[in-house]
Amino acid sequence: MKYTVILPDCKSMQIRNLLIHYVLASDVSDVLPVAEDAPSDVRVTASALRTIRDAVRAGSADDCITRVDVRDCGAAFRFLMALLASTPGRWLLTGTPRLLQRPIEELVDVLQGMGAQMRKEPDGWLIQGRKLHAETLTMDCTRTGQYASALLLTAPLTGLQCLHLLPAEVPSASYIQMTRQMMPWAVDVPELPFRRMPQGGLADWSSALFVYACAMLHPGHTFRMPGLMQESIQGDSVIDEWFRAMGVKSREGEQGVEIVAEPVGAPLQRAFPVADHPDVVPVMAALACLLPADFRFEGVRNLAYKESNRVWALAGQLAPFADIILSEDMLRVTGKDRSLWPSAPYVFKTLGDHRLAMAFLLFGRDAQLDDVACMEKSWGTLWRQLPELGL
Repeated sequence: MKYTVILPDCKSMQIRNLLIHYVLASDVSDVLPVAEDAPSDVRVTASALRTIRDAVRAGSADDCITRVDVRDCGAAFRFLMALLASTPGRWLLTGTPRLLQRPIEELVDVLQGMGAQMRKEPDGWLIQGRKLHAETLTMDCTRTGQYASALLLTAPLTGLQCLHLLPAEVPSASYIQMTRQMMPWAVDVPELPFRRMPQGGLADWSSALFVYACAMLHPGHTFRMPGLMQESIQGDSVIDEWFRAMGVKSREGEQGVEIVAEPVGAPLQRAFPVADHPDVVPVMAALACLLPADFRFEGVRNLAYKESNRVWALAGQLAPFADIILSEDMLRVTGKDRSLWPSAPYVFKTLGDHRLAMAFLLFGRDAQLDDVACMEKSWGTLWRQLPELGL
């Protein structure tokens, strides 16, 4: 059997492109249009930029507080904080309760060191935007690399020329490199050697992981993903290499990437470094249960700061299907024999997290999810394609 799966466009690239276009616009009237079926994070970011644009254009930004709501989009939260701090006006940057609990303080400290005026309120961050300037900065990215991307994306507004990063091995470095690759301006980041490469297509590699997992669960079936390119600035394109080592054959042609899996023989044992690829862990953990396989994920500390505390959610909800070992920065999932599984249906809580929802969907018709609307965040059209994925 041969199936064609239409992937969503990469929301990380789309959001960065929105910011780059806005910062470079000759006036504040220009916000890139986005498709109606784009990931909700992209639509939220575009809507927030239009709110900022309208307030600046109307001259009302200095007269009253403009509320900028980014809902549960972590990228917009960090990127727009840097933008608003550099945009004259009075702004309230807000979002969901979970979003307001996610890390932002290190970025606040750096912006305040540049002269930004902001304070935390119960419903968000109150920002008095003003002209900022700093040619050299040091940013602690221990909890998220989005801090660095926020400063890089707003560099034309602040005159930033050199950005030093902490710690020595920056988590999510591949996303910072994506930002540098897309920027039409240069900022030196000494800790991350830079090599320009083809940007590749927009088709989302983080979503492609779900298709690779389905291919392993249905060996011998061919899955084609139009628009996906193996050489890509998306860091999660590394999954093609990972799955090749597990018996998935892939090739790129004019119609995108085509994959087919061989039957799994001896129980798989693999270790995956995921500090740069936190979004892959939920689906890979669920796949370890279903094959079954023994997967060790190294570098999971920052999963606690996502839309949910993903590492705890996975450790708790996958325990009936796998032996789980969890430490501060490592998660090991060893799938159990199916004779030891509980009786179906399997009830999962997504905690409003699209990556958890995607992982639990792999359990197929035996899975009951409490919330599927959260899938709009990255792949809202997945439901129509589940039959093409054997689900």
